[in-house]
Amino acid sequence: MAKTAKNHNTKKNELLVIAEKLFLEKGYEETSIEDVLKASGLSKGGFYHYFKSKEEVLGESINNFAEILLEIEPIIEDQGFNALEKLNRFMKKKVASQKQKKEIIKYLCMLMKSDFTLYKYSLTIAQKYVDPFARIIEQGVEEGVFNVEFPHETADILLRAVTSLPQSVFFTEYLEDKTKSAKYKVSLEAIIARALGIDSKEIRIFS
Repeated sequence: MAKTAKNHNTKKNELLVIAEKLFLEKGYEETSIEDVLKASGLSKGGFYHYFKSKEEVLGESINNFAEILLEIEPIIEDQGFNALEKLNRFMKKKVASQKQKKEIIKYLCMLMKSDFTLYKYSLTIAQKYVDPFARIIEQGVEEGVFNVEFPHETADILLRAVTSLPQSVFFTEYLEDKTKSAKYKVSLEAIIARALGIDSKEIRIFS
């Protein structure tokens, strides 16, 4: 039974990789289930054995992508760190993935190109990380470190600020121009610091 489940997950992941490649090459809207079938060699029945729809494929893909962005729960539960230390660890957590950086950037750009994919991405990020981030802010308020009236709402706003860079019309410039990239990073850190009521020197997201 365990072997069967393992094989199922392996095949499902293989299909997901194929679909992601097509999403990147053609865009989500332009990619059809027939495209996925052709690239994978599966029949319609084979496809529906793993996924109910193209939307479910996208949801699974975004969920997997979001999982590698932050491993937050151990940080929150660690009693050895104060809120400010947890905040910096939360923000600095590097993307841990076998995917290359360029592929991640391309994938983010694909997600931001349509209202639907952007909605799915934003919803996933909110579901996974707003509450944990809010718990860190709440701890900081209790410790007297952060000056925040509404932790949950503040967490929501700040997370969207951090994760929505690919939406910027200047995104390419920030990637290619080191000076503009540095200015963007400093500005974002300053905004987060002000929202939390701390000195900007106390937070380092991009170091």
